[in-house]
Amino acid sequence: MKIRGRLLGTNIPGGERIASGLVGGALTAFGASRRSLGGIAIAAAGGALVLRALSGRCPAYRARALSKGIQVRRAITIQANPDEIYKVWRDLTNLPRFMQHVRSVTIESPTVSRWVVNEGPKELVWRAEIVEDVPGQLLRWRSLPGGDITNNGGIELRKAPGDRGTIVEVKLHYLPPGGVAVAAALHGFLRKLTGVQVGKELARLRQLLETGEIATGACRKSDLDADESIATADELGRAMPAPAMSAATSGYEGGAR
Repeated sequence: MKIRGRLLGTNIPGGERIASGLVGGALTAFGASRRSLGGIAIAAAGGALVLRALSGRCPAYRARALSKGIQVRRAITIQANPDEIYKVWRDLTNLPRFMQHVRSVTIESPTVSRWVVNEGPKELVWRAEIVEDVPGQLLRWRSLPGGDITNNGGIELRKAPGDRGTIVEVKLHYLPPGGVAVAAALHGFLRKLTGVQVGKELARLRQLLETGEIATGACRKSDLDADESIATADELGRAMPAPAMSAATSGYEGGAR
C-alpha cells in the first residue's frame, strides 16, 4: 500500500476487510437477538468490526507502521561513470537541482549539512552528518538530534552489466515525529517520500548528468518504467547478494499492514 494511505487512508488488506465485515455482521445480528447486556456487548463488537471493514482503517496497524518508520529504496541506470555521479551528489548543494522537495542544503563542515524542505506553508529543517564516504562507490548519512525529521540513508554506485553505465541506488529511512497526529499534518511531505517520487528525482538526476539540463518532461511516469526507472532484476541480482527489499517496493518496514 502507499505511504500516504497508511498514514491517512486505508491500511487493511481487501480480504481482511471482507472477513471483518462478514464476522462483524454476524456478531451484530447475534448480539441483537440476545436482548441482554451480553448481547449488547457482542453487537457492539460486531459493529466495530463492520465499521473497520467499511473504513478500511486500523489504528493498531497504523501505530505499528509509524513506530518503524518509512523506508524507501529506488535505483536507476545512468549513462555516466561512477566518479561523475559521485561528484555531483557529494556536493550536497546540487541536490535541490533535482530534488524538488528540498529547498536548500547548506554546508556547515566537510561532514555536516543543514537541510531545509518546504511543504506548503510548513518549513522542515534538520542537520545531517555523513557517516560513510567512499568516493565513486557510496555515501551514507544520518540526521542529527533536534531536527524536524529523523532520517538516514545512502547512495550506492555500481557499474551496470554490459557497459550500460552506472546503477545508482538510493535507500532512505524516515521516522515521522510525534506519531499519527504530526504525520497527518505532514502528509504532503511524507507522500513525496514514496518510491515513485524518489524515482522521479533520480530520473531528473539522470537527465542532468546525461544532457546537462533538466527538461520539463523529466518527471513523466514513463521515465520510471522498465529498466530505466529501477535497475532490472538481473542487474540487481548480479550487483547485490541478497536485497533486503524489492527495488520496486517502498513503504513501511512493518510490512503490508
